[in-house]
Amino acid sequence: MSNDTTIVLHRWRVHLLNGVLWILAAAGLVALIGGGWSDYQAMGMDAVPYLIVYGIAYLLILFLAFVHRTGFIVRASGLLTILVIMSTLILATDGLIGSGRVFWMSTVVMAFALFGVRSGIVMLLISLLSIGIIGGLHVQGILSILPQQIATLNSAADWIGAAAVYLGAVTLATAPFAYLLQRLATLAHRASRDAAHAQEQARLAEERAAELEQQQDRLQKTEQALRDLVATLETPTVEIAPGVALAPLVGQIDTRRAEALLRRLLTVASTQRLRLMIIDVAGVAAFDTSVAQSLLQTAQALELLGCEVAITSISPAMAQTITALGLQMNGITVARSPQDVLSRV
Repeated sequence: MSNDTTIVLHRWRVHLLNGVLWILAAAGLVALIGGGWSDYQAMGMDAVPYLIVYGIAYLLILFLAFVHRTGFIVRASGLLTILVIMSTLILATDGLIGSGRVFWMSTVVMAFALFGVRSGIVMLLISLLSIGIIGGLHVQGILSILPQQIATLNSAADWIGAAAVYLGAVTLATAPFAYLLQRLATLAHRASRDAAHAQEQARLAEERAAELEQQQDRLQKTEQALRDLVATLETPTVEIAPGVALAPLVGQIDTRRAEALLRRLLTVASTQRLRLMIIDVAGVAAFDTSVAQSLLQTAQALELLGCEVAITSISPAMAQTITALGLQMNGITVARSPQDVLSRV
């Protein structure tokens, strides 16, 4: 059993004990007055010892009901001890016509509720032993019921006292289960409320997840659009004549930009059905081996699409690099400027 379960069970037992003691404190006064008067009418002065025992038991009930600092174990054990004494005494004095058996049943139920199954079984065995011993004493004639007590059990006081005793016995027998059902109903309501709250949270989480997924999709689309825009800005193309486009290159050309350049020019040439692509390299900051090879690969790829390529604004350093590398410029038109190419078209 977990610690949380143990705590809940202990709190339930404490509340049960308090409720039973308060009910006995209220009903016990009526039972003491009514039952005491009934016993006095039937037994006279012989009833005084019993009245003293009943009075002491009632005072102990009051003490246990209102003095909580003694602790649960002491209060619960005290209640069971009082119930055992009262059950045995009533069974001994009234026999089968009294409520001793009902009190014993209530005592066993309270032992189960307050201390668990083992204590309930022990109390059941004690009750059976008590009933057996007292029954034997009655059968043998050692214990007996006074004839005048039997004859006088028909007054208003007798009925009131019997009703109060019955109320106390029924309370002892049913209070644990009534409180348990109430507690279960409370827990069920709380569980239902928590389940509804959890369901609502799950729904909100699903909506939030869907919203985040939509935002992620939008971000991905925006990111792709930005990438396309960057690629466009890095390699702009301008149609300067029907079927002729100019692609001025500016800045540093690295591996990533070379790949973007190839994709961009191939897409433009295919979409616009260009017959000539003029690549102007006047704005290229540095012209090395990788840049030269990238330009040649782009030119060859464009030629495969049926688009002629012209490279303009090659500087002396660039020309020296191409020559040193031994790169073949076959099929590629070279001119000083885009205007020179347009004049030849």
